[in-house]
Amino acid sequence: MKKIIISSFIFVMAFTGVLYANDIYITQVGDTLDLDITQDGADNKVGTSTTDATLNGDGMTFSITQTGNTNAITAQILGATYTGTWVFTGDGNEVDLLCSSAAVGNCDTVTLNIAATGDNQDYTINIGESASADNATINFTVTDDDNIITTDVNGTSADITVVINGASSLETTDSTLDIDVAGNG
Repeated sequence: MKKIIISSFIFVMAFTGVLYANDIYITQVGDTLDLDITQDGADNKVGTSTTDATLNGDGMTFSITQTGNTNAITAQILGATYTGTWVFTGDGNEVDLLCSSAAVGNCDTVTLNIAATGDNQDYTINIGESASADNATINFTVTDDDNIITTDVNGTSADITVVINGASSLETTDSTLDIDVAGNG
């Protein structure tokens, strides 16, 4: 089994006062990947709209922790079985995950746990295409306000749990949920 751990930390230069963000681009092929990424600070990226983080293989574990504001993930997972734990702390973070698309396995079995604390976060999670995902378990636990969760699961079985703990009262919380389960899910 491959085990990869990537940690990146943003720091303040004592003499210049400059903050540095880091961008991580990954193209990976092979089974049984175990990838852990930790990023601290603002404006960090894992993939972009033009250069994704692409993970291709079966039996993958991909976990990520981002702490700070305006961090972003754009990732595509191609394979049969995927497990992930994603933790975000900070405001204005964005996630765009596609699990499938012309891949062998089509994300047949997916377990994804997302825990987020912060305002104005935007999550777009797409799993399976053309009723190809056999089993998906997705858990969101989001704390704070004005967050957007968009999930599209296309498969034969889907279990999606969303817990939102707004800092404001329900009358002033503007979090948005858009959950679409297609196929036999």
